[in-house]
Amino acid sequence: MKKIFFINLLIATIHFCFGQNALKIQSGGSLNLHFGATAQYLSSSQEDGIIGSWNVLLQVFDDNNNGKLDDEERGKGNSGKYFYQFNADGTCFIHTLKLKGYYELKNEGGKKRLYTYLDDKGTRMRENAWYVISVSKTELILLSQDKFTFWIFKRV
Repeated sequence: MKKIFFINLLIATIHFCFGQNALKIQSGGSLNLHFGATAQYLSSSQEDGIIGSWNVLLQVFDDNNNGKLDDEERGKGNSGKYFYQFNADGTCFIHTLKLKGYYELKNEGGKKRLYTYLDDKGTRMRENAWYVISVSKTELILLSQDKFTFWIFKRV
């Protein structure tokens, strides 16, 4: 009986601790990582402009490796089929199959990063890590984590 009581107490304590961290993250707080780095999480709101459905319009190589989408590069883009739907609660749908997932927006080193995760039976598996180049009412431009390809999405 004592074992069950202590196990339940331990579970409740862990749940309380992680629940407090989740509330801090949702409210735009910071999360200290074990290596001493701090990642600033952005609260998901309509203000960040990413909420909504997006279809890929073009995939474009960053030919000159400057991290900026140039007009000449945009003209060489290839169409593709990819989809994201970002919801205000941090959930999303990924790919044209609309796989269930999650996303996080973070400020890292002065750059806005978008991390997407697939939900694999309750486990989050990283799907991608993007650099957010720009977001407008009609267009979302992401740079791949390897910094070689821009993905240009249009709002659906």
